[in-house]
Order: sequence, then C-alpha cells, then structure tokens
Amino acid sequence: MPLPLRRTLTLGVLLLASSAASAGPAQVHYALIVASNTGTEKSQAPLNYADDDGARYYELFAPRSREVVLLSVLDAETQALHPGLAAKTRPPTRPAMGAALTRLNARMAEDRAKGDVPVLTFVFVGHGKRGAAGEGAVSLMDGPLTRTDLYARVIAPSKASFLQLIVDACDSYFFVHSRGALPVGPAYAEAVKGLLSDRALARYPQVGVVLSTSSERESHEWSAIRSGVFSHLVRSALSGAGDVNGDGKVDYAELRAFVAAASQGIDDVRGQPDVFIQPPAQDRAFALTDLKHVSSLGYLLVPTGLSGRLWVEDARGIRLVELHKERERPLVVSLPVGKGYYLRSRGREATFSITRASEVVEAGGLPWHDVSVASRGAVQDAMRDKLFSVPFGPRFYQGYMASLGIPQPVDEAEADAVLVP
Repeated sequence: MPLPLRRTLTLGVLLLASSAASAGPAQVHYALIVASNTGTEKSQAPLNYADDDGARYYELFAPRSREVVLLSVLDAETQALHPGLAAKTRPPTRPAMGAALTRLNARMAEDRAKGDVPVLTFVFVGHGKRGAAGEGAVSLMDGPLTRTDLYARVIAPSKASFLQLIVDACDSYFFVHSRGALPVGPAYAEAVKGLLSDRALARYPQVGVVLSTSSERESHEWSAIRSGVFSHLVRSALSGAGDVNGDGKVDYAELRAFVAAASQGIDDVRGQPDVFIQPPAQDRAFALTDLKHVSSLGYLLVPTGLSGRLWVEDARGIRLVELHKERERPLVVSLPVGKGYYLRSRGREATFSITRASEVVEAGGLPWHDVSVASRGAVQDAMRDKLFSVPFGPRFYQGYMASLGIPQPVDEAEADAVLVP
C-alpha cells in the first residue's frame, strides 16, 4: 500500500493567524476525571462504558495537561484496550477525590504565584440521582457526591483561575444500550442539572459547565463505540472538530453548536441530547481547548472539498473523533503521536499514522479503498445513520446561534488564513 502523503508542518505554521494571540500569561492545564459504572442504590444497574469514557477523557487531556488524575475501576475489556492505565488509576471514592483535589490545588496555587493561569477540567461520568429532599447527586463508589459537596469540596476551595465542569450523568433508559437497565420512571437528569443551580453558580464567575442534559432526558451509551454518546460528541469537538473559525480553539458556543448539529438528525426524541452548556461569566469567550498551546500532538488536516460524515479510529478500534464536515472549508483535528489510524466514511477507509509531534497528515492525499462493515442491527443502524447526519461548519454555526438570538458571525477571511499551509 502506498505511504500516506505527509507534510511535517509545525503547529505554529498551521495556526499562523493565531500565533499573535499566544502572548500573555501562560495557561497551565490540569484534569480530574471521575468515572464510575456503579450507582449508590440497588435499583441502579451498572453502566457499561463509564470506565471507557473515563479512560478516553484521560487520553484526550493527558497530552494537553501538566497533570491528569483518573479515578475509576476499569473492567477487564477496558484494561485490555488501555494497557498500563489501570496502574495509574485510583477508585472513585470521596477520599481519593479529596486527595487529588488537595494535590492539584497546591500545584495551581504555585502556578498563580508565578503569574500563570491554571485551568482545571473536572469530568464526571456515571450515575446521577435526586434525593428525597430534591438535592441532586452523582454516584461515587462509597456514596453520593451531592450538590452541596460539589460546591464545598470542588468549586469553593479551587485554586484554578478557570474551572471547567463536564458532567455526563442521568437516568437509565434503553436506547442503543442506554445507561443501565432500569424501567421507565422519573429521570435523574434534572437532578444532575440541579448540581449547578444558576443562583449558586453566579457566585463563581470563573466556572464554566457542560452538562449532558438540561431537562428530564436520558443520556445514552452506544455499544458500537463503547462510549456514552454525549461524551463522544464532547471529545470529538475538543479534538478540533468543533473549531468553526480555524483559530485552534473550541469555545463553549462552538461546542454547543457542534452537539446540536451532530444530534439534529435523530428523530427519536429520547436520543436527542438536551444539553446545558454555559461558559464562565468571567470570560464568555474562554476556550475549553486551545490547540496552539499543545506541542505534543499530531494533526489530521481535512482539506476543502473533502466533506461528509467522517470518523477516525485507532488500531484498537476506538473511535476517537467523528464529524460531518462542510465542503467549503478545511478542518484540523488533533491526535496522539506514535499510533496508526483509520480515516473512515460509509463503506470506505484510508490508513495513516502519526509518528512525531506537530506532524500534519493531509487527508486529501490519502489512498482510499472500499470496506464492508457488517450491520449491527436495526437500533444500531438508526444511531449509525442519524448521528452526525447534518454538516457542521460556519453556515450551521451562524444559523444555530442566530436561532438562539446570539448572532456571532465567523470571520471567514481569518479562518481561511489559519489553515493555509
């Protein structure tokens, strides 16, 4: 097979138009990921892929962060897919979370003393519930983490200049292996939203939130990708697929629009994410991820003219990034170094690898060949066909934000300049 066409452009060249914006205090990133398959009540069936999501969030944030902590118990299949990761984890318990926060806060206090800007991303994936008194909570192995606990243990004492909360937790309902196996009943999702009441959150303008639901809806796991659908969308966006204007950043508005585009084609209301995404009031343009500050990743450049639903899998069969690209503009997604990959669309694929940091592989020069993938059944086909059925790019973004009464035109001239090698 011919070798893929590569060009070893540095990230500084790739994001030329953004280089001037890198001046100023340095951002230092940390992440604390809590992922638990088990609930705190007997009625909560174990989840299938919360531990997988925790492992994938770890792999997403590790190259971008000074320190990443994963609190999870990985099952045998997840350990096989992520060799060596289990040795780096601790159980998702209250003491383990407290110890991790104490250490991270000490490091972030040192960063602030140096004049840097520490950013902490706190991720929770697992069960959620609402107590008898109406207070929201999520499940750790040794008990619930309530809204009161969240503010007292995570938010109030945080030394982060910016704190990003990503919560994927809600009720159980079957829809392509939904989270657990409970009968239809009162959803816990509203309680998860209650973890972050607007009144309390207003006291912390440095906090941004990304929640899997804003109403009584269920998040769903999809066995074809061994992941929660919402977490898969978030990770795809933060890998660069959500970058509308080509500045190397994905902010809260871009993430919200990306999730809306990806899920718009799903007809079954149970499968449509009803997300709650709110940027920190202190800086509403603050980016969840900023690739121009990352030098340890490689990149896949999807050029103008190549469009449609695309996804990238690694040699383990893990789907890392998925998108539906508009034809008119290029797009860059970030990927870990030292791995082989498959760029896939319906019925065809192209192989490539990224061997060194800042290497850029141009998808336009990859040799494609036809593949035949067996169907996984009617329900799987519905998710496969409907998710990412709407193209995402500046046109969708502008229309979506205008529909919310938030017109935010994209500077096309700047965007074109960014991704021209």
